[in-house]
Amino acid sequence: MPASATAVPAHVPPERVIHFDFRNDAELRRDPWGYIARMNDRPDIFFSPDLGGYWVVTRSELIAEVFSRHDLFTATSLAIPKIENPMKLIPNSFDPPQHTAYRKIFTQNLFSPRALRTLERDSRAHTRALLTGFQAKRCEFVADFAAKLPVEIFLLMMGCDLAHRDDCIIWVRDIFRGRTLEETTRGFAGADRFIREWLAEQLADVAANSGSMFQAMVNARIDGRTLTFDEMHSITMMLFAGGLDTVTSQMTHIMKFMAENPHHRQMLIDDPKFIPIALEELLRRFGISNIGRMAAKDFEYHGIQFKAGDPVLASTPISGLDARAFPDPLSVDFGRGGHSRIKHGGFGAGPHLCPGAFLARTQLRVMLEELLPAMPGLRPAPGAAIETLPGATIMLAALPLEWG
Repeated sequence: MPASATAVPAHVPPERVIHFDFRNDAELRRDPWGYIARMNDRPDIFFSPDLGGYWVVTRSELIAEVFSRHDLFTATSLAIPKIENPMKLIPNSFDPPQHTAYRKIFTQNLFSPRALRTLERDSRAHTRALLTGFQAKRCEFVADFAAKLPVEIFLLMMGCDLAHRDDCIIWVRDIFRGRTLEETTRGFAGADRFIREWLAEQLADVAANSGSMFQAMVNARIDGRTLTFDEMHSITMMLFAGGLDTVTSQMTHIMKFMAENPHHRQMLIDDPKFIPIALEELLRRFGISNIGRMAAKDFEYHGIQFKAGDPVLASTPISGLDARAFPDPLSVDFGRGGHSRIKHGGFGAGPHLCPGAFLARTQLRVMLEELLPAMPGLRPAPGAAIETLPGATIMLAALPLEWG
């Protein structure tokens, strides 16, 4: 029995018990996509005794149901292993109807066209600046670009000094890449302390902060009132924890694929207007988020008995590689959806569909538009050992690239 394993609850049928440690499994470091694709050979729902014990859903259709059925699968507990008295992040830690009112703050304020009016311009400017910093037609893409751009854009939109970028990168790494509860808690504590102090300073002189997203949060209303300090803190933590590592992780896999597949890369260089459609297939193929839910009560679901409090994993990489939903799922086919964007679960589904999807798509699109033409002959550096880091999100430890 692996060291991380725990006792199997009495309500779990023995035939449904299969080890799967999405945070520490060595196979996920060597061949994550092949390993995840083998979920097609496993039951629709099984129980892993690892990480404190949790259910794993393996079919795209059922994963979408888990995201949508908040009456059965509550978002009030998101972490696996489960954290007692977890920090509440607005709106992700709430179910409807409480979630609905807070979500409107994101869709109508923080991610409104007004708040995001400079997003593309800023993303393009920062992308070009980072590109200029690459030396001798080579880079380590994760450290030199992917870890930096999302944090820089976040700090810019919140009106926060870019000098805090490197500290933020460390906290994000611990939150998402922590291999123990202690490491993950350390990341949350560091970010929490910084955000509390920074937010108090900003609210003391609101007019001095020109960040569009910060101003949108200050001007937001819920039930006719302004947000409290605690609500603003929770929202900022949500933006920090939910929107930085995810974009970074996605960038690493997309650029690795581009470096290894010159035909696909040239298609996008020749016809950059096709990038938005191709991007959806890449988001499907390289899903990165392992998202937790918890059984809200005792109930039966697709023949499985769930008990209140059971953790449940709804994984977007598993969803995207479900062969029932996407034939030949490991292949990247930019024409898979015809002339329309392929539908996938990379940003979740239901009430918790990611409100920051446009922000993420914009940064990813700009990355491809700017970097691919500027990196002729893009390829992985010879001899580079590329390791995948599993966890709440799946990303590459490093990606040495060269071109020219």
